[in-house]
Amino acid sequence: MPIKTPKEVVMAAFHYLADVTPPTQKISDVRVEEIQPMEEAGSQFWKVVLSYDNVGEFPFDKKREYKEFKVNDADGRVMYMKQINAKE
Repeated sequence: MPIKTPKEVVMAAFHYLADVTPPTQKISDVRVEEIQPMEEAGSQFWKVVLSYDNVGEFPFDKKREYKEFKVNDADGRVMYMKQINAKE
């Protein structure tokens, strides 16, 4: 039975992204693309995919980035974050 709510899981992923993003890298328009509960080796986890605009030096120089997060359901810890290919 899940301990964390979907909102708590998404916020954990968002805060992790904000913490590891360098201050010189500007991100905007963060969106939830996917959220899915899962079980692995008897433990409950969530898979979360967030996307955001990675703004370059100029406003027109931006691209959409996608990151996948694995969040532990018991304590809300982010187990990993990885870059994934852009959605088609």
